[in-house]
Amino acid sequence: MQGELNLGDNWPNRPKRPNLQERLFFGIMPNVDVGDIVDVCRAGIINDFQLVRSSLIGTERYHISLRALGDFKRLPSSIVFAAKRAGDAVSVPPFEVTFPSLRSFEVKGRRNQPLVLIGEGNGLTQLYTVLGSCLIRNGLPGRLGEFTPHLTLLYSPKRIAEQPIEPIRFTVREFALIHSKRGLSEYDILKRWTLH
Repeated sequence: MQGELNLGDNWPNRPKRPNLQERLFFGIMPNVDVGDIVDVCRAGIINDFQLVRSSLIGTERYHISLRALGDFKRLPSSIVFAAKRAGDAVSVPPFEVTFPSLRSFEVKGRRNQPLVLIGEGNGLTQLYTVLGSCLIRNGLPGRLGEFTPHLTLLYSPKRIAEQPIEPIRFTVREFALIHSKRGLSEYDILKRWTLH
C-alpha cells in the first residue's frame, strides 16, 4: 500500500545497542543531595589532578556496590525472583557511611582505571554480610570475599595513589537491586528496600 509506514526490523536508521551482557547487582544509590556533594568533590579532584572529563560517571549512576549477581545475555527471571526474595529477608538498621579518601583501582587489561572514593563504616560491612547470607539461603552466590566499599567517580589512564579528602558522610536508609544496561549507561532499579 502506498504511503505505508514500515517500523519493522528493517528500519535502516534504528540505533544499534552495543553487544554487552546485562549486569545484575545489589547496591546503595545515594540521594540527589549526596550526589551533588560528590559532584563538587569530583570537580575539585579533576582540577587538582588535571584529569580529563571525558569518562565521568553520571550522577544518577553513583552507587556503592554490595553484591554482584552476574552478567547475562538476558536477565533470568528465576535469578531476579530469588534476588528479590533475598532482599526481602534483609534486616539491618540505617547506618552512616564515610568516604575519607580516594584512589585508583587497578583493573588488569584496562587502559582507563576507575578512580573511586573509598568508604568505611560498620553498617556497610553488616549489610554486605547479611545480604550474602540471604542470597545463599535463596540459592544465589553470597560467600564472603574481599569487600572494599567504594563509589566510582570516573575512569582515567592516570593512576592516583590513595589520598585523603574532606570526608563525605551520609546516612544509608535503603539498598536496591539494580539492572545495569551495559553500553547504554543506564540503570533500571528493579526493587528498593528500606533499612529497618
